[in-house]
Amino acid sequence: MIGGQAVALVSGGLDSTVALAIARESYTISLGLFFDYGQKAAPRESESAESVTKHYGMSLEHIKLPWLGRISSSALIEGGGDLPDPGPGELDDGSLAAAVWVENRNGIFVNIAASFAASLDCSAVVVGFNAEEASSFPDNSGRFIDALNGALSDGTSNEVRVISPTIGMSKRDIVREGLRLGVPWRMIWSCYRGGDEMCGRCESCSRLRRAAKGTEAFEHLRFGKE
Repeated sequence: MIGGQAVALVSGGLDSTVALAIARESYTISLGLFFDYGQKAAPRESESAESVTKHYGMSLEHIKLPWLGRISSSALIEGGGDLPDPGPGELDDGSLAAAVWVENRNGIFVNIAASFAASLDCSAVVVGFNAEEASSFPDNSGRFIDALNGALSDGTSNEVRVISPTIGMSKRDIVREGLRLGVPWRMIWSCYRGGDEMCGRCESCSRLRRAAKGTEAFEHLRFGKE
């Protein structure tokens, strides 16, 4: 990473929190952005994003995209149907991806963030993409980042670039980095549902549980009782 000033996407989840913590080693993060597009977990994600950015002494901008939820049939959205819980062998085979897919969500988020970055004279947008989810969600991949950067070189006057410190990492790797950097585990919300505690069953929770199991981080995560 080159360094300078950056804007960060902050969902309150594992990946964006650790990506932010890593990026802070090289960048000054001028602003965090949280997107509410009608997802079931939006209230909990928003609270976590607020807590995380406050922890790091940053300001957070909340951006509502109700139209994105309105046109989406994803199970992530309120009224979008039941969220699937992965069964044995389903976590890594990509079979659940279609149920929670939101068309061009990451592309929309990054392009909005790039506009903020350019207006603040920031050189980068920090995202928490990772190798584990890229196998199921192509908009988490390095190829997607390369495509975005090609467009942003023409679309922003200061050639804002997308960076993802976690792009080559598995979730287990991300947890290790979070432990190294002392991220605030109690503040993290990585659940697709919006209950009082993380459900521990959805795809996002299942990945986090698997990655954090046996580590110091696990005891601080807000999973409900099994």
